[in-house]
Amino acid sequence: MNSFYSILKLSPNIATEDSVAIGMLLFDGKKFRTYFSDKKKRLANNLLDDKNVNINFIVNQIIEKCNTVNSDKEELKLFYKFDKLSEISYFDYLSNYSNGIIQFSKPKPLYEEMNDVAFEKLINFLFNESLYKYLKEEYNFQLYRSIELIERKLINKVDKKVHTHYKFKPEAFPSIYFSYEMDCIGLNGSLIGAKSLPFDKSAQSLDKDISHYFTLISSLTSKYNKSLKDNNFYLISEEPENIGSKEHKLWESVRYNELISVIHPEESNLVADKIIEKKAAKFLEEVE
Repeated sequence: MNSFYSILKLSPNIATEDSVAIGMLLFDGKKFRTYFSDKKKRLANNLLDDKNVNINFIVNQIIEKCNTVNSDKEELKLFYKFDKLSEISYFDYLSNYSNGIIQFSKPKPLYEEMNDVAFEKLINFLFNESLYKYLKEEYNFQLYRSIELIERKLINKVDKKVHTHYKFKPEAFPSIYFSYEMDCIGLNGSLIGAKSLPFDKSAQSLDKDISHYFTLISSLTSKYNKSLKDNNFYLISEEPENIGSKEHKLWESVRYNELISVIHPEESNLVADKIIEKKAAKFLEEVE
């Protein structure tokens, strides 16, 4: 696959054909990278004739689509096979026929490897801005989105039925030596619970969190005389991007363990469905 980038422009007034470059999409041969300038978005927003246009919503939709393609290797192959999102020809098409509020420049091919340093230089060259601040904001958006999905698809559906955001403490549970918060946990014949865990931490920290999760499952199973194989425990997490990294190996170790099911935040509703199906209920004392 060829590497290229396309500048995204917002046209405040389509009739006059003026535009403001607000960001770019870059395909590095394996995945999409995105960058949007807050300063340019504010400028475009001030110039907009139609004040009902939500620029942030449009930008977030574009980022989400790129993230979806990046996380779905089969979808990326599909786009590639049919000359779609990951092909220069598709952006040629967009540049020729996009005549609405959002427009795309003709794609510019890249002939050097696009690593983080090269990406930083390109952003600085095109927008005279720093990538570091943007990456921090993009991470916060992705983290917020995961939390919002879990709250909406899981917690809000079961908070009257089972314990939500319950913190286990060694004072109340002497069989554990650490504090540990579960997103939700309930009981009816068997234990059912979920823990969300972002894999952006150090491998050492992730290893501790995962080990504590397994210890907690074992302790609760023993305390309430349940069977490990009958439990329904979930880890809600996005797959780490760097395949082969220590973080990814830890994620895989949980995914292949029969005691815990690993699901994406988008699939949080599966836990809610299981709780409702099993008619799980609260069974623990509320602790301060």
